[in-house]
Amino acid sequence: MPRTLYHQGVQRKSVQREIVFTGIGGQGVQLAARSLAEAAAAEGHRVQLFASYGGMMRGGNSDSFVVISDEAITAPPVVGSAWGAVVMHHEHAEPVWQKLHEGSVAAVNTSVVDPASRPGDPGVALLEVPALDLATELGAPMAASLVLLGAFVARTGIVGAEALLGCADRVLPGYRAAAAGPNREALRAGLSWGARDRPSEVATT
Repeated sequence: MPRTLYHQGVQRKSVQREIVFTGIGGQGVQLAARSLAEAAAAEGHRVQLFASYGGMMRGGNSDSFVVISDEAITAPPVVGSAWGAVVMHHEHAEPVWQKLHEGSVAAVNTSVVDPASRPGDPGVALLEVPALDLATELGAPMAASLVLLGAFVARTGIVGAEALLGCADRVLPGYRAAAAGPNREALRAGLSWGARDRPSEVATT
């Protein structure tokens, strides 16, 4: 039986969650999005994943849209509004901020993202994480996006920690198998960060 979707510890039934990932090429944005999608699928949810790239391999925009649902997915590949966001860099974040609304949750990589770049809606819950700093401390700076994803998962409960950690091997091609261990540690670091000071009262709407 699929694991029922949660929002910050509150069980919800028949819900659909749209999560937007944004950053620049080379930050691991697509890997983080695939990891969330894989973890959700492993729990029995229906999942839609759509990637969008800029014209440059590194430095151009890198966005991804993940939709997770317990029922048939009705959202288009590029969502007009989002329940959550994982923001690795501010360079192309403005369109993402505009998709968020009251009740949305945004995880922000404060190691890189300009403090002036924040959502306009004050009802958006911010989770500020020094993701690059934490990943660098682990000796895996390229896994910063996974630190941020782990924190987002811990704070929102969108998927379980076990499912997220279990996907570290499956999302990598064979020639990158050695990165699974460091990536898993990055996810664990993010999960620990996101579990700190978790709100005791959460929205149910």
